[in-house]
Amino acid sequence: METKISKLFVSCLVSCAICATTGCSDFSDYNDTPVDELAVGNQTLWQNIEQNTQLKGFAELLKRTGFDTELTNTRAYTVWAPLDGTYDLAAYKALNDSTLLQQFVKGHVAQYGHVASGEVNERIHMLNEKSFTFEGNGTYTFGGVSVSKPNQPSTNGVMHILNGAAPFYYNLYEYIMSNPEDSLLRIYFKKYEQTRLDTKNSVKGPVIDGLQTYIDSVMVTSNPLINTIGARLSNEDSTYTFLLPNDKAYTDLYNKVKPYFNFINTTVVQDVEKFKTATSTDTKSVTIDANFLSDSLTCRTIIRNLAFSNNDEYNKWLVDKGEFTDTMRSTNRTKFSNPQEILSHTVSKRNMSNGYAHIMDSIAFYPWETYLPEIKVSPINYAYTAESRSRFNFSSRINTVNDSQGNEIDSLRHLWIYPTGDYVKPEVFLELPNVMSATYKFYCVFVPSANVRGFDGRPNCLNFQLNYCGANGKTATYSFSSKYLASGATADENPKSVNINTAFENDPTKVDTVYLGQFTFPVAYNGLGSAQDGYNPNLHISCPVSVFNKTQMATYTRDVRIIAILMKPVDLVEFEENQK
Repeated sequence: METKISKLFVSCLVSCAICATTGCSDFSDYNDTPVDELAVGNQTLWQNIEQNTQLKGFAELLKRTGFDTELTNTRAYTVWAPLDGTYDLAAYKALNDSTLLQQFVKGHVAQYGHVASGEVNERIHMLNEKSFTFEGNGTYTFGGVSVSKPNQPSTNGVMHILNGAAPFYYNLYEYIMSNPEDSLLRIYFKKYEQTRLDTKNSVKGPVIDGLQTYIDSVMVTSNPLINTIGARLSNEDSTYTFLLPNDKAYTDLYNKVKPYFNFINTTVVQDVEKFKTATSTDTKSVTIDANFLSDSLTCRTIIRNLAFSNNDEYNKWLVDKGEFTDTMRSTNRTKFSNPQEILSHTVSKRNMSNGYAHIMDSIAFYPWETYLPEIKVSPINYAYTAESRSRFNFSSRINTVNDSQGNEIDSLRHLWIYPTGDYVKPEVFLELPNVMSATYKFYCVFVPSANVRGFDGRPNCLNFQLNYCGANGKTATYSFSSKYLASGATADENPKSVNINTAFENDPTKVDTVYLGQFTFPVAYNGLGSAQDGYNPNLHISCPVSVFNKTQMATYTRDVRIIAILMKPVDLVEFEENQK
């Protein structure tokens, strides 16, 4: 996002010979000054404004800002001048000079000549970089304000008399930054705002003490935070709907999100990339400023899905350009399934020069659609195996859209771990990316035998052990247990070791999603580096089938064949159950 905030230079001259029967035929004609038979046509724009007894208020504001001088030179302009008594002059007088110049004066002046003749439908770019529609056929309007007297000629342009002032609208970025100094959203945006000298468009002065000076400096303001949102909020040619949380909504959402970013200063995890055997204990650690990172990621999470492009097919109904859909999609491509509930918390809706701002007293996003999503771990990216015991391969794609519980699997490639010999048990370590400090329900999605060539139909028999960092900064292990799930609280929830009795098996006749249990992570990992190269907990998957037990060998396969590990936030599971 970049915004010019200095003096605007107009370098082109145009002709506005509106009383002539022919128009300009060559660019060089723009440098000619027309001669009109009428007295007003022989005077400058400023002279005609100053002498018009119905434009005294407009003339006063022009003179106060020094723009009267600009309207006396040979540059060609079009002025839309509001009649006295048709607008709140006192309100504009109350503005400071710079605000008056930007919001009012330059909002009524454009470069070149824009004549009202026949059918007109122009989008006029004003000197304050805002745009208005100039349209009509015989009678005309400008920015929705009627033109009472069009085509008043001058030596350096043309003037149209308006029945009111053209409205000024902030663009979305300007509106955020115009909020009170203590506005939480404004404070956050302001932290990242940068201002630099635009040397290309500034006028150079003398070199003093070896340093280049500038007679007229053009400063440019930018804000890299806008990239997080994926929306050009200061672009006048874009159109967005922006959900602008008031301080209450911002604080409430902050308090909801922040506990999921519960970091500790030093996080230790198993370094599974270095594992050559199942008994390896290599670890790696990362030290951070936990409070700073938690606050930073919480704020970034709050703003990243507040903007919605009005040109997106999902969102056109927001501006009455399409049929209502039950989905909104943010500029970061996040889909929201409850748009009516979200918009019901709008306190007021305000027009912006590049869209609309909805002032919100609550941001009713579903957590699993934004800051606490379901995690689908495809083994193709996160699997590591103890090479002395097993090898792994990734098979061709499973063309299955949904698993046995109706969850979309997206045709993931399945992981096939097979033993290196007749007397070893295969195992694999699966890193779990983007984990938050939250409670998840774990599921393993198994491959059906019908999809695998040479698969004899025997089910898997697997144990699952979670390796994570505790709140004390030390690694710990949690063992999922089928025995615990079967017998409830009478069994040991976290057995110290796993065996054939704690293992899980699947139905090999279908894509089977097997529930493993739930676990609450005491610390967050999402934000400690990238998903693949960061610091992640892992799931140790192993086969307990004894090669010396003929019954076990006849009942189960030693190969590990899984499509994915699903980690669902408990709130999502409850929501899905209520929807049934």
